[in-house]
Amino acid sequence: MIEIPDTGSVGSVADWVELNVATRREAISKMGLASYLEGFAGEEPSEAFISTVWRELEYREHMYSHPLFRVEDRTVEPQADSQAPPEYLACLILSLFGVPRDTQLPAKLFERLTCRAVKKYLSGKAVVFGFPPETDVEIVNGVETESSIKRKVKKLASVLNEKFCEAPPARFNDRGLDVVGWIPFNEKRSGQSVLLLQCAAGHNWKDKLPVPIDAWCQYIHWACNPIKGFVVPCIVSKWDWHEKSKDKGILFDRVRIINLISDDIDDSELHEEINAWVQAQLNELN
Repeated sequence: MIEIPDTGSVGSVADWVELNVATRREAISKMGLASYLEGFAGEEPSEAFISTVWRELEYREHMYSHPLFRVEDRTVEPQADSQAPPEYLACLILSLFGVPRDTQLPAKLFERLTCRAVKKYLSGKAVVFGFPPETDVEIVNGVETESSIKRKVKKLASVLNEKFCEAPPARFNDRGLDVVGWIPFNEKRSGQSVLLLQCAAGHNWKDKLPVPIDAWCQYIHWACNPIKGFVVPCIVSKWDWHEKSKDKGILFDRVRIINLISDDIDDSELHEEINAWVQAQLNELN
């Protein structure tokens, strides 16, 4: 049985219920959940806490386009004949346990998954920006050339037909930018809808600063200024939604990601890579 990392968090317990129902294909009752929590935490949870978890799951069920669970009065049951996609399971695992310290693979997979969702949302284009796995300064024939971040910013400006101005210092790495989405016009001129997003696959997402739009307007002379977005594998609570949206920009949480890609299978390679990572994690967790 997968452990519950935070037995006092409604969101974490609800994530755990989602993950177990999806992977074990068995119903979980209120009484059963209370027993699990008591075993993990050493004390029996209150009825009010269990009821709050149930309300959270009901809220989630109605937000998913194709929910993989059904909330009844006393049980949460798997939807009949529904198979949980690895992308959904990956988001649940990241939401519950964060990114392991010894690897950046899940964070990179999450960025690529974000790229798919943003492309679908915009009905346009999207690319993973990120910080390339190379040295900050490229050496050619013993001579230092421009920094990797500068090359990335130049390339981004060129692809979007916008004007490159300057690059951030190499110490800023990717300057908070992970994924770029845009809606181009057929004649390929500047002046278009552009979305600059940061992906936060770990637990500390609330403390992460959003993409600094003012700085990016210094690096690229946009004909029309871009807007910022923020992506997380968890479900942002309804109590946090408005303030986090005002602070971090357009939010893409698990519900939005999974709803956007539910009918999208255009990247079979990414699908298989995520599935391999998910299966390895489930083997470790069970």
